[in-house]
Amino acid sequence: MQDLRDRFTVFGPLQAQDENHWQGPFPLPPVVARFYAQVGPLGREINAKVGHAGITIPGLEVWIPPLQRLWSHQAGYRWHGISGEPIEDWPSNWLVIADLGADPFILDMDDGRILFAQHGRGHWDAGVFLDDLRTLMAALAAAGAVYLQAGDDLYNDDDEGGIRAEHQETAVQAVAQVLGDRLQAESFIETLQG
Repeated sequence: MQDLRDRFTVFGPLQAQDENHWQGPFPLPPVVARFYAQVGPLGREINAKVGHAGITIPGLEVWIPPLQRLWSHQAGYRWHGISGEPIEDWPSNWLVIADLGADPFILDMDDGRILFAQHGRGHWDAGVFLDDLRTLMAALAAAGAVYLQAGDDLYNDDDEGGIRAEHQETAVQAVAQVLGDRLQAESFIETLQG
């Protein structure tokens, strides 16, 4: 995962985070433990009480929490954020590992696949997004690096806004190198940009 860590360095502070930062009631899945130990998305410190912010991937706005906040980030998915009552249709083998504006990227702890769902539909209808956590993070990093490098030129200046076509194309090409398939890369980018 050193190559993945190298890709993530441009997005903010990284630090190895071991399992003692995990606050969940079950053991941290090994693939997640490795990701936090070897890549360590930490982000800047908000304050002493809140801790670190995690990493947000530029242009995609996908947020990856630091390990100390991963369990509390399950609120609104696994349990009701105010009452604390369990959400009945949330499977116990699902763990939210990142989100896009509250649309969760979910690790299926039974088979390691990454699911993606949209919130606000009254139920969770998560579909398989990618085969594994490492592939998801590598694809996010590939697109994010393109968008970060574009800087102030990333977005169109017109009323439509949106990412400029040339940067979108470069991001698709970068994600295709990770996924090995252009159509899958186009679908990846389109899904994340709504």
